[in-house]
Formats: sequence, structure tokens, C-alpha cells
Amino acid sequence: MQSQILPSRAALVDRIAMQFEYGQNLICLVGNSGLGKSYLAESFITDKYPEFNKAFVKLGAHTKDTELVQQLLENSFRAPLVDHKLSLTENFFVLYNEQPCGPCLWVIDGARHLSDELIQELQLLAKKAPDTLYILTTAQAPKILPEALDIHLEPLSLVESRRLMAMFFQQLPPQEDPIFSTFLHEAGGNPSILLEWQQNQHQLTLKSKPTLSRKQLNLFLGAFVVITTLFLVAVVYQKDLADLLRMQQDVAATQVEELPEPTVLTTQQALSDNDSQSADDVAAEQSSDDTQAAVQHDVQSILGALTVSHSTQDGNQTNEPEKDSGNEIASGNEIASGNEIASGNEIASGEDTDQITGQVTGQVTGQVTDAPTVVAQALTQETAAEEPEATGTQEQIETPQPAGVSDQSGGLSDNTWFMAQDSNAWTIQLLAVTDQAVAQRYVAQHKLAQIRIAQVKRNNKDWWFVTLAPFATLDDAKQARANLPQAVLAGQPFFKRIVQIKQQIQQSQTQK
Repeated sequence: MQSQILPSRAALVDRIAMQFEYGQNLICLVGNSGLGKSYLAESFITDKYPEFNKAFVKLGAHTKDTELVQQLLENSFRAPLVDHKLSLTENFFVLYNEQPCGPCLWVIDGARHLSDELIQELQLLAKKAPDTLYILTTAQAPKILPEALDIHLEPLSLVESRRLMAMFFQQLPPQEDPIFSTFLHEAGGNPSILLEWQQNQHQLTLKSKPTLSRKQLNLFLGAFVVITTLFLVAVVYQKDLADLLRMQQDVAATQVEELPEPTVLTTQQALSDNDSQSADDVAAEQSSDDTQAAVQHDVQSILGALTVSHSTQDGNQTNEPEKDSGNEIASGNEIASGNEIASGNEIASGEDTDQITGQVTGQVTGQVTDAPTVVAQALTQETAAEEPEATGTQEQIETPQPAGVSDQSGGLSDNTWFMAQDSNAWTIQLLAVTDQAVAQRYVAQHKLAQIRIAQVKRNNKDWWFVTLAPFATLDDAKQARANLPQAVLAGQPFFKRIVQIKQQIQQSQTQK
């Protein structure tokens, strides 16, 4: 292994090797530019599978297909005679028949420069190679190789970013340094950006601010006092000037116009003026008396109408003889003292009106108050009637389906179920063992939902893959993986498409 590699990257190298051992012969390492895909691929080919024939090819924009084929075959066979008229698969089978090469490991850095023909050839060799052949590629985007298993390379955390920089820089600023902490956050865990740190260009020379002398301080205080005094004088002067202008305006408005000539009235004119003024006062008093009389008349007429209406209502409730005698008594009272009867009737009518108003208001209020209660009772009865049916339906829907149904062979397998699923769906592979009893104990121990077990045959051995399925998208599978218990996550479960399981099941059937 290379001397400097982070623990997370070393764990990813082990995970790639585990995927190859599980039967996935074609893997693509996906990550953005600068995350260290090439460095990780070099670490993998250096550390893993020392007994394999290894080939590491770094592709560029000008790399030809013939050059790639030549390098792969030269590193797999001894002095091969490559026929460039044949494809990569044909050359490999011809050379293997002449001299078997044994297990091989190919690492291709830069899969985006591969042609469509070479992609098809690599996928075909990964399936039909006569001996063990592991192919690892690197790419910046997923699904460049449609049948490959994409393993995503995540950015480094802040702790690993600082640890990576400590491998290459002897002296680093402390964690509390604002410039250094900002650089770590902005780098986003990208190793290529972290290794561009230059200590000399990210230092600040802090200088102490010059202190004011006592003389300068006194000068500043004197200037402040002078400016404040001038400001107060200006404010007072402006206020006095405003008051002076206001006084001048008031004097100009209150000036009295003088008569051009003095007016002299004789005694006769003065008396005539007084008589006319008294006549006007008398006329005004008369008009006010008439107004009051008219108002009184209107009030008496209104009270009389109320009295008549009230007496009429009382008369309708009694017999005919009583009605006649009541009218006579009412007429007598009107002749004797009309004002008293009017006032009495007014009081009676007012009390009756209040009683009627209170009764009507109480009836309306009672109806409005009782309406929500009736509606609530009706809704409660309907809900109680529908609740048993809804409960029964929910129990039927939520009845769990048993997982791990035995196939025709009698083993713990869901191969038929997998073959009927959508090829684009996803699974979470939890365990891969060659002992069926171990798989059964694992399922019984964790008791997870959506457990599906696939039985495949690899190298004349039966393998049982314990998975969680199905998931429509990769995001759904990631969300389900985050909710798994810690005991299950300790086994490092990974994502796998159902189309890959289908291919392995088909291959197992052909081997049988």
C-alpha cells in the first residue's frame, strides 16, 4: 500500500475488494474532479491481489483504442502477439488458449475517454472471461459503464482534511486561526484544493494601533466643546428668530380698522334702534315657543298611537262585552286626564316591548346555540358507524407479507420474486454467505422488513445474498439505509441494482 492514505480511503479500498469477491467483476469508482480517484486506484492495485497479473492504464483525450488493447494484453500475457484486426475479447480468448494467463486485475483511469466499442468489450469480458478477471475504472459521472457497479467517492470531512494537510505540510496554523478555518470550509473536502495551501500567502501581519497622546486627546476634547457650543448657540438663535417672526405675524393679523368719520346717534334714532331690537327678540321667542309646541304635539301623538295599539292587542285577547266597557272607560279617562293616561300607557307599552324583545332574543339565541350541538352529535354518530369498517380495512391492508418464500428446490430463496421485479429497481445487500444456516440466523436475529434472499452459484459454490428490496430509486434506498440499526450498519451494507441479481441468477441456472 502507498505510504500516505487516509483511514476512510483505506476502508473504501477494502470495500472494492469485497465487491470483487462477492462476484461483481466490473466496478466504476465515481467522484468529482480532484477527490483522489486516481490515487485511490493506484493504492488498490498496489495493495490488493499481489498474485494477479495487473495492468494500470491512464487514459487521455488522445489515447487510441489499439494502444489500450495493447497495454492490457501485454500486462496480462507474456510476450503476446496482438492482432489489431481482432477485438479485445477475441484477442484475449486466442491468447488464453495458447497460454493461460491466470487471474488478472485491470485498472483503467479515465473511463470517459473509452469508446462505445471498448465499453461493450469490457462488459463482455467481465461476464465471459475464462478465468478470474477484475476490472476497476474511474469516472466523474455515474452510469458511463451501464452494467458496472458505481461506487461513489465522497469528499473529506474537516477532520480528515486537516489530517491530509498534516501529511504534506510540517507546520499548520492552529484550528482557531480564522483564515485557516475558512480555507478548510471553502475547500469542501477536495484534496486537490487542500494541497494547494501556501503558508506564506495566507499570513496576516497584525500591527498595533497607535495610541493617542495626552496633548492630542486634550485638543480633540477642546474642539468637541467648541463645536457643541456653536451648535447650541445656533439652535437658540434660530428659536428666537422663529418666535420674533411669529409675533410679527400675530400683530399684523390683529390690527383694527379705524372709522373714517365719527358716528353720532340722536336720542330718537337710539330709541328706534332699541324698539326694533326688542321686536326682533319677541319674534325669536315666539318662533321658539311654536317649535316647542310642535315638538310636544308630535310626542303626544306618538304616545297616543302606542296607547291605542296596546289597548287593541289587549282587547283582542278578551271577550266582546269586556271590549266595549274598556273602550268607554278609556274614553272617559282621556276626557278627564289625557296626559296621565298617555304616560301610563307609555310605561306599560315599554315594559311589554322589553318582554317581547327578550322572549324573541332568547328563542333565537337558543336555536343558534343548539345548532352546533345537533351537528356535532350527527357527525359523532356517523364517525362511530364508519370506524369499525375502516379498522377492518386497515387490518387487511397492513397484514405483513412473509419474506424469504422457499422456491421449488426447497431452499431459502426469492429467485422467482427477483426475476419478476423491475430491473431498474434497487436493493440494499446486507450479507453474502455460502452457508444457508448463517443466512437464516441473520434474518431471525435482526427481523427486518422487506427481507429478500437470492441464491446464486459462483465457482461451483452456492451463495445466499440477504437483501432489502425493492426500492424504486437510489435516494429511497439511501434513506432506508440511514434508518437501519447500528448492528446491521456495522456490516457495511451497500446498494445493488436488481438487474445485477437477475444476471447472477441466470448465470447460476446456466451453470446447473
